[in-house]
Amino acid sequence: MYQSVILGSLLLATLYVLKRMRDPKLNMPPLVRYKFPIIGHTYIYLTNSEEFLKQCKKEYGEIFSLYLWGEVKTIVGKEHLQEVLKRDDSFDAGIAFERLLPLSVILKHLAKFQNSTKVLKEYVMNKLKTYTERMQKNLNFATQKYIGDCDEPKIISNVYDTMTKIICYPIADIFVGKELSQYEEIINTFSDFTIDAAKISMIPPVLDFIYPRLQYYINCIILKIYNPAVKHQRILIKHLKNQIYKRLQEKEKYGDSWKRPADFLQDLLEEESFDPNNINYAEIADKICLFIFVSIHTTSNSCTHVIMDLASRPEYIQELYKEQLEVRKEADENGILPFEALNNMKKLDSFIRESLRLSESISTLPHVVTKDYTFANGLQVPKDRAVHLYTDDVYLDESLQGPNPKSFEPFRHLETNASATKIGKNFLLFGGGKHACPGRQLAINEVKFFLHNVILKYNLRTESGKIEGPKMIGPRKFPSEAGIVFEKRK
Repeated sequence: MYQSVILGSLLLATLYVLKRMRDPKLNMPPLVRYKFPIIGHTYIYLTNSEEFLKQCKKEYGEIFSLYLWGEVKTIVGKEHLQEVLKRDDSFDAGIAFERLLPLSVILKHLAKFQNSTKVLKEYVMNKLKTYTERMQKNLNFATQKYIGDCDEPKIISNVYDTMTKIICYPIADIFVGKELSQYEEIINTFSDFTIDAAKISMIPPVLDFIYPRLQYYINCIILKIYNPAVKHQRILIKHLKNQIYKRLQEKEKYGDSWKRPADFLQDLLEEESFDPNNINYAEIADKICLFIFVSIHTTSNSCTHVIMDLASRPEYIQELYKEQLEVRKEADENGILPFEALNNMKKLDSFIRESLRLSESISTLPHVVTKDYTFANGLQVPKDRAVHLYTDDVYLDESLQGPNPKSFEPFRHLETNASATKIGKNFLLFGGGKHACPGRQLAINEVKFFLHNVILKYNLRTESGKIEGPKMIGPRKFPSEAGIVFEKRK
């Protein structure tokens, strides 16, 4: 009996999706033919997405639809994807991200926090120059702690975990201040929350085969019962209470002579809405947790890809080493570089951009259609449709990337003078339009300062001695877990 009910539910869901797909009022993108009902294109999309999407575009054109995870999703190629990125009145990346990672449930005190992008820009991005020295000191300290001198060759496997720990130090300093960032418990909280949130986002939506977005609703129910973020929030709140109390007391005691802490937390405490007699610690903790995830996960992920590419291609390290020796001449007596030195790491910047170009997923940056939309070619997508950008169509296009777009050319971007933070039609990692990632400068600055130190300090190679490419899970690329050998530079 139960089997009949399940089968019936699956068939009803399929019929519902197909009915929506064939809405006669809309000139929808063509649906790619598939052999298996219910499963649709899911299996081949997960096992051979690169060749499959290439063939789909060849047969069906720039915009086409696939039946994935029990739902019709539309794939948009290079000719029209800028419409998705720039028409924020019709496409919403936030809704798509929420379906992937239910932050409204994980961080339930963020309901009234509507200006996160503005806050990040004002409190962090506009002050990057003032954070330069602290960022370098924290990165150098953490590198020494987690990688060490390496007088004897040291192998580090799954570099992403190590990078997450290292990146946590400057991020913690920026967000909660120098004093709190000294606590190992705080660093572990920043790191573990990032890893836990990333794991949640990786849960495959298998229940969507029964009904569209059923997996999201079940995940929300589970997270309301057991939320792995709670333990991290409790630790953060415990330290925040002590730190905020101390700051308020010192400010009252010393008045104008009080030395104001320069960090994100202090900016929050100086907002007009902040009431020192009625402090909402949970809300402050959730705001910090939000920025922890978007700052640490993206930066750690990017840095791991770059350092793996560097270890895979040791023939380029010497040239980068020469450049960094020149850059180091700008450092002060403590080895700290001025903010402007970042502009002189041109070869390193090009290497980073090339690494990120070839490590981005084949299809990514999902958006949800907020109202029926007609593309410039006349094809239409209905409200609530999930739209994915066919990024390989951009990154493997010779007219956009130059000769041999599939090959890793570390200094490809020197002649074009395109920095690793520059968004455009040929580089989509940070999105586009007015909703492009506001924290991209922070991420790239951290990667460059970290690699400046690493290149001067170590020789690198992969444990296998081979080029280690990204790990593929369906169309998504993740940093390789292969070992990297770190050896002190003689």
